[in-house]
Amino acid sequence: MRHRRRYKKLRRYSEHRISMLKTLFKNIINSPKLEIVTTIARAKALVSYSSKYITFAKKAAKIKELLNNAPEEEKPKLRTQLVNFSRKIYSVLKDKKMVKALIDLGVVLNSAKKGESGSVGGYFKIYRIGFRRGDAAPVALVKLVS
Repeated sequence: MRHRRRYKKLRRYSEHRISMLKTLFKNIINSPKLEIVTTIARAKALVSYSSKYITFAKKAAKIKELLNNAPEEEKPKLRTQLVNFSRKIYSVLKDKKMVKALIDLGVVLNSAKKGESGSVGGYFKIYRIGFRRGDAAPVALVKLVS
């Protein structure tokens, strides 16, 4: 039974599953169109895993904007918060250039008005595109909506 399960195991042990999700997340950020093709199960697990880090990037981008216009007495607190969010993102990506790219993407996501202001989540679209040729696994296109 599936009672109180918080995530899909994807038939992998935990280190392998987390490594795979990190790699998929890095591939989305590195791709020029911000999209990848993977199986539907992996796509759903990726969306739930990486939404948290995109929210961190949005918050870091907002703090970065506030830092430019803040008075001098508030700047140390804002810098601390910015470093905190950057480190949380770095813990997954392990690359400073990718962290900077994700925070820049957060600026774009903050500027795009979707629904209510301050809403979180809904960063990805999953499009089913058919079946894989070798094993007939259902395949999906995962796209980061910006």
